Amino acid sequence: MTAPPPSGAHAIPLPASDDTSPSDDLDDMHQDAIPGFGTDMDADEPARSVHAGRIVLTVLAVVAAVALVGVIAAGAVTASARRGAEQAQAVLRETNTIATRFAKAHKASDLADAKAWSRLDARISDNARILDEPAARLSIRDAGSLKNRAGKANKDTNTLVSAAKRALAIKQEADARESLAKAVGEATKLRDGAKRDDDTGTAIDDLTTILERAAEPGKDVTVKELEDLVSRVEQARKTLEQAIATQAEHAKAKRAAEEKAARERQERERQSEQQTVPDPTPPQQQQQWIPQYQSGQSGQSGGTGSQPGNGWSVPSPSDGNGLPGNDPGL
Repeated sequence: MTAPPPSGAHAIPLPASDDTSPSDDLDDMHQDAIPGFGTDMDADEPARSVHAGRIVLTVLAVVAAVALVGVIAAGAVTASARRGAEQAQAVLRETNTIATRFAKAHKASDLADAKAWSRLDARISDNARILDEPAARLSIRDAGSLKNRAGKANKDTNTLVSAAKRALAIKQEADARESLAKAVGEATKLRDGAKRDDDTGTAIDDLTTILERAAEPGKDVTVKELEDLVSRVEQARKTLEQAIATQAEHAKAKRAAEEKAARERQERERQSEQQTVPDPTPPQQQQQWIPQYQSGQSGQSGGTGSQPGNGWSVPSPSDGNGLPGNDPGL
């Protein structure tokens, strides 16, 4: 039942009621104004949300992967740089070892150029500092710098070792030629003063042969050949010295034999003279006059003879024992 319209107002006819409210009509108008509203899109909304999440995750994974690749690549570059530095250090270490051994085997006076020695010694000290650097802990930049410095040091060391070896060879050749000249001079003096005989003849000839070769060794001869010539000259000189010593021994033995023969000859001559010369007569004892008395005369007796006119007796000749012989007249 509806209320009666107010007085004085015209009544507006209303549509027949169909059990709907004005608000429901407004909602229908709004829904009609949105395209696609009321279709199946509302049912697909959860699926589209899941898909979008997957896309986001995929993008994030790609970004992370790219970042990881970059990190890995950077680490690989760093590792490569460090390995390069370590390899350069290893090569330098071998070269520096050769240089150090050379320095220990020789000294500055062995080289013709003292500067070659000082430069090599300084290079060896610098190499030690380069070899002490920890390549495994360096950055890419520092590792690259170490690699370059080690490579340059290796090249410089090789150059300096070669220069030092040349200076050593020059000094060795000069020393060998000086030694050869000295050996030739001493051997020549010995040969010229030697007396040739059966003891020294062969040694003199052998020494002369090697002296002719050693007097002019030539410019292209090596140090080893020069040293060999020195050895041969000295050996030939020693052989001649031994021959001269043998010669002296033989001469001494000859003189001793000659002196002995002379003494024996003199002894034989003396003995021969003693056998041919008679022994001298022993000296006679001095005879004494002994007065003797004879019968019929005054005087004294005791003589064995007499002298006419004076009454003295003449002693008889001695019989060799100092007593007068028997006088048959007594």
